[in-house]
Amino acid sequence: MAKRRKAEDMSGSTFADLYDIQTELSRQTTKPLGRPRKKVQRKPTTIYLTKEETTMLRRLHLTMGDHVSLNKSEIVGIAIEVISELMAEHDEDDHFLEGARNVDEVKRRFRNLLT
Repeated sequence: MAKRRKAEDMSGSTFADLYDIQTELSRQTTKPLGRPRKKVQRKPTTIYLTKEETTMLRRLHLTMGDHVSLNKSEIVGIAIEVISELMAEHDEDDHFLEGARNVDEVKRRFRNLLT
C-alpha cells in the first residue's frame, strides 16, 4: 500500500506517484462486489435425504419463505437445534435413545415427546 503524504510533500512527485495515491483513495470508497455475506457463516456439508425428506424440505422452504427469508441449510440447522433441545430437556442420564435400533424407532420416540 502506498504511503500517505501531505500535500506539501507531493510538490516534487511524478505523475505515477499521484496516480497511485488516487487509485488507493478510490479503492477505499468502493464496496465489495457480490452478495453480502450472511451474519452466521455455515460449514458446507453433504446430507443424504430420501425422496420423501427432500419433498418435505422443499415444502418447508416454500412455506417458511412466505414469512421469512431462510435457505434450506438454515432450515436443517433449525431442525438440529430443536432436536438437541428436545433431547436435553427429556434425556435423563442419556436413556432417551437407549434400546432404539433404527431410524423409525427414533422418530417414534420424538413424536411421543411432541404429543
